[in-house]
Amino acid sequence: MAQPFEALIREKIWFQNIDAMVKTTLDRCLTCQALGRPGPPAPITRTTMPNGPWQTVHVDFYGPLPTGEYLLVVVHRYSRFPEVEIVHSTRASTVIPKLDKIFAVHGIPTLLKSDNGPPFNGEEYQRYLTALGIKAILSTPKRPQGHAEVERFMQPLGKSLKAAKLDGRPWKQELSRFLLHYRTTPHCTTDQGKLPILQKRNLVNRHNEAREKEGERQQYNKRYADEKRNVRESAIKVGDYVLWKQERRDKLTPNFNETPHIVISRNNNTVTARSQTGHTITRNVSHFKPIPKPKIDVQVDDDDDSETYDAERTERDRVDTSNPEPRRSTRNVRQPERYGEGIPSSVIR
Repeated sequence: MAQPFEALIREKIWFQNIDAMVKTTLDRCLTCQALGRPGPPAPITRTTMPNGPWQTVHVDFYGPLPTGEYLLVVVHRYSRFPEVEIVHSTRASTVIPKLDKIFAVHGIPTLLKSDNGPPFNGEEYQRYLTALGIKAILSTPKRPQGHAEVERFMQPLGKSLKAAKLDGRPWKQELSRFLLHYRTTPHCTTDQGKLPILQKRNLVNRHNEAREKEGERQQYNKRYADEKRNVRESAIKVGDYVLWKQERRDKLTPNFNETPHIVISRNNNTVTARSQTGHTITRNVSHFKPIPKPKIDVQVDDDDDSETYDAERTERDRVDTSNPEPRRSTRNVRQPERYGEGIPSSVIR
């Protein structure tokens, strides 16, 4: 972004270190940073495969459908085996009985991962999981890749239901047929059928082979994605000042929110930042853009303590702004020798 400004300024003026000054000025301009492009994405983080069946499951909703109904989708992380239940709303009172039905067949899982939408962020849902001894894990907001197991299943599911609508077939009947074919098809990552792994058939050989295939496929996918996306490790750390990527409400919405935030925590690629007014936001590290220390005091308020981050002041800010006295020139002005000693003014008169 600095190159066009450098070319424009050089048409009018030039002095030493002009390039560095232009870059520093642009880096400190919050408007320029808010309108700038996002940085490269962070490398993909591999998830660890559970030690056994039905320990980790992912849950999400597909919908709403034209009938006003939703599909409650539960995907088993170990085998990718899906369970789908039709619900009429996303309220906890509707979802909990469906989860009880699924748990009655497969047992109670150890971890249940979901997004941050309702009812997964509600108190009733949290009390339900606590009573069953299930640990709830919420994915990073605005980061569908963190919930990839169930999000990937939504693609063929939606394609099947759309095809049924175009062909005039009942979508509920098509849903049952789709689940039959999907459950009996070996998964491309484990190279094994979903039902045998889930029901512990051929436990030793199947599971060992599936685990090896899982690791090989994940490693290949990571290398391929990192090369194609030109990823780069993010250097954002606790205490850095950042801008966060915001949703575009219209054509004039800048890419980044112009309010500086300070990073208060980082867990792998999940970053939490807080503004001077106390606004806290959690996003993937790729949604944040580091900026120099702004010329404002940003306070981070904890329960009892408050820490003030004094903004940097440039040397130009520390210069005394009072009106200085005019300074007389101390140069010794002499005429060139080619003009001789000069003519006295009395002779000229």
